Amino acid sequence: MSQRRFKRGPGNPPGRARNWRAFFKTGALAAAGALTLSAVGTGGILAAPAAHAASDLSGMHRSGITVQAPPVRAFGDWSMWLGSLNLNGAAGDPLAFCFDVGIPAGPAGSGAVGSLGNPQLNYAIQKYQGDPANHPALAYLAHQEADPKFNVPWNGNGAPYANLRDSSDPQLPAVRAQAAAMLADARANSGPYSTKPKLSMDANGRGGTVTSTELVSAAGNKLSGFSARAVLNGPAVWSGTNSQAVNVRTGDQLGFAATGNGTVSVTLTIDAPGVSATTYSVPGFQNLLVAGGAQPVAGTSADAKVIFDFQPVATSTARRYVEGGQPLVDVLHVNTSTGSPNDWAFVNGGSVPARFDVDWYYSQVKLTPAAQVPSTAVKVASGTVTATGPGDVTVTADETADKAGYYYPVARFSKAAQPAELQQYFRADWTAGFNDPNEETIRKYQPEVATKASIIEDGKVHDVVTVTGNEPGKELSVTTDLVLTSASPIAGGTDTAPADAEVIGTVTTKVTGNGEFRTAAVEVPWEKIVAEKWAKGLKANLYFSEKIDGTESTKAWDGKELLPNETFPVEKPSIVTKASENGTVPLVAHDIGMISGTIPSGTGIKVTTKVNQYKFGDSTDGSAQAVCANPSWTSTDQDVTNTGDITYPSHTIAHKGTYGYVEELNLTIDKGQGKEPFTAQLHKGNCGEKNETVIAFPEAVTVTPNKPALMINTGFASAPAPEAGPNVPLLIAGTSTLALALLAGAGLFYRRRFDNRGAKTPAVYPDEHAE
Repeated sequence: MSQRRFKRGPGNPPGRARNWRAFFKTGALAAAGALTLSAVGTGGILAAPAAHAASDLSGMHRSGITVQAPPVRAFGDWSMWLGSLNLNGAAGDPLAFCFDVGIPAGPAGSGAVGSLGNPQLNYAIQKYQGDPANHPALAYLAHQEADPKFNVPWNGNGAPYANLRDSSDPQLPAVRAQAAAMLADARANSGPYSTKPKLSMDANGRGGTVTSTELVSAAGNKLSGFSARAVLNGPAVWSGTNSQAVNVRTGDQLGFAATGNGTVSVTLTIDAPGVSATTYSVPGFQNLLVAGGAQPVAGTSADAKVIFDFQPVATSTARRYVEGGQPLVDVLHVNTSTGSPNDWAFVNGGSVPARFDVDWYYSQVKLTPAAQVPSTAVKVASGTVTATGPGDVTVTADETADKAGYYYPVARFSKAAQPAELQQYFRADWTAGFNDPNEETIRKYQPEVATKASIIEDGKVHDVVTVTGNEPGKELSVTTDLVLTSASPIAGGTDTAPADAEVIGTVTTKVTGNGEFRTAAVEVPWEKIVAEKWAKGLKANLYFSEKIDGTESTKAWDGKELLPNETFPVEKPSIVTKASENGTVPLVAHDIGMISGTIPSGTGIKVTTKVNQYKFGDSTDGSAQAVCANPSWTSTDQDVTNTGDITYPSHTIAHKGTYGYVEELNLTIDKGQGKEPFTAQLHKGNCGEKNETVIAFPEAVTVTPNKPALMINTGFASAPAPEAGPNVPLLIAGTSTLALALLAGAGLFYRRRFDNRGAKTPAVYPDEHAE
């Protein structure tokens, strides 16, 4: 910058002036405009943010510092502005730097007067001018590289000028170091530039990649991030486009695909940094330096041979599940054999269509993946679809899924099936594997279960299940609940369980395929049945309810409740008895019990019966009153394990009179060590039943009357009736003898009612003896 000896006035602080003459003291110059480039990487030139004007000449000085730079043999206060300037004297004007020292600083620059062919200086200004903190170093570098007086200090002749090179201003060491670093960067990465793109071909010759797209500096360094345009020459297009020209950044690697047979090259044109700065001035005043604009740099690769045909292939995703009557559907994910969607050929501005065929094969059971269709699979449907490039296309079969099982689509591409004029573009036939991933469609089987409940065996009951509709060889889990209720079976069953239904036990049965299977046994809850059903006069029914959980290939199934063939009644046991015939004392008598109903059984469960004999009085003519107090004889307990007849032990009646039997049926459940057993009376007969009486006559009587029809006493007397002793006289004369004679020969009337199942079981409970 120019400067003059200038005596500072009292009102002028350093670095400030009041009029245009201050330019000669401060060296202020008009700023020059700058072209800024935006890029990334080694050669990137940062965009210039708005700079703040220097304080000493508002609107002209932009960003920088004032340094002391007196010339040799000079005197006075010498200083100069070291920084950027506004080209036309207004804030926001293009950025400029002065580089002529010793020339007057005049008004703002008026136009370009030439260029400064210094690529390194131009590179530094373009790259670093975006940060105002760099401006002092850029101004210093401009003087160092372009000012002829930088290295020729004033020798005392002529007008003096500042000596920036030798200045000892304390600010300059940091500025000089920064300028040196910028210059080192510029020497490595500045122009003149070149570019040498290359083609790297794929092994199949169908396409390739453009590499070496960097901008190469004069020193041979590769720079990335500059804007460029790449143009393919020959039968090829850029990957993913139908174009031969794309905008790129240096350093990018671009894929391309052939559209015909022949040779291909690429021309890369880069917007490189300019290698020459532009100078501006007003005649007679200092020149101002503005960075040069971008300069195109082009390069073309060597030719490479390309091949045009390609191989369409596809994976697919079949509809996973179908119901009966629904169509079979497959979605093809079409691509090329290389896996690159960019290989698809373009002809006459459009993509080449490729027809795919799909065949569906059926099997009752799941089949494993294979390269070829197995012989057990049966072709059941077909479909066709055309793809015009990579992507998804949907194929619908010409038949529906008409039966449960597995359906496998197999896609294929046949070159011969393509239009004759297009076959040249396709390489060969292609067929997918059998049961490739996601290529299985299932119409689910619907298994069902029919059951038949068993009889109670050793206190347990099991179910026999018959499975139908299952996939052949498929293992299922049939869950069976044993339910207790008082509700009666319903023809056809119900969908909901009765209100009092209680699940007693649950078992799971593994079944494979179809057939008949036996479930595990479940213990009958005798205590619950006795206490909660029989004791309350309620019926007790057990029934089985089954369900099957769904699987990948089978639907869930839930059986009905209260189906008759899955329900069996647990009838309260009862006894109908018949006493032995009348006779003379000493009379050997006994009682025969006919047991019906369901006899509790199982581990720790014991059912016993016994009979008590009561003497109603000495009368032998049928007039005795049925009174059951203390028994005149009691049998031992008899174990009961089945229904049917049981003969109680015989005993001798030594004294005449009328006797009656009362039978009992008792239950004991051993609940284990330390627990009280559960006991209950399941049945007790009535006092005075006709068929349960025996008359013991004195030895002198030879006529046996019928069993007497006594008044039945459903209760029992609180006081015993005395039995006639051997010394009580038997009075038989007159009308008494006649009455006995009238009874002779009438025989024994014995009434029993049974059900129709073949066992000696009454159709009514034993306490229902109506006369």
